[in-house]
Amino acid sequence: MRASRLQSLVFALWAAAPLAQAADAEKLRGFGLAETAAAPAYGRILIAFLLVAALAWASVWLMRRYGFRGPLRGLAASGTATQVRPLARSTLPGGIACHVVEAQGKTVLITVTRHGVTSLVLGDVTPPAEVRAP
Repeated sequence: MRASRLQSLVFALWAAAPLAQAADAEKLRGFGLAETAAAPAYGRILIAFLLVAALAWASVWLMRRYGFRGPLRGLAASGTATQVRPLARSTLPGGIACHVVEAQGKTVLITVTRHGVTSLVLGDVTPPAEVRAP
């Protein structure tokens, strides 16, 4: 008796499976997630757009929060190391910071205030004199 009841239950579930799939497909078609010949799947497009937008927002947030710490940090667009070398830094009263850097063979004074940034080329960098051992 139990075996026949189990067999009838299995047969009923097996027979009802295509009907359930058809009902599920109709629900998906109503939202636009199932392919139909009449219209494109707008729901799938909307979900993909929202997923890409969320991924872009998360990557911007992570970049702002932690900064870029990848293998290309400190490299110029050309792929060579940047030619900026800090020489000195001083902080003056009133929130003024002065930086002296060497960039592309020139010494540059960069002044940073609350109102802006200014730069002044101080002159060419003289190469160090060669010292020969006697």
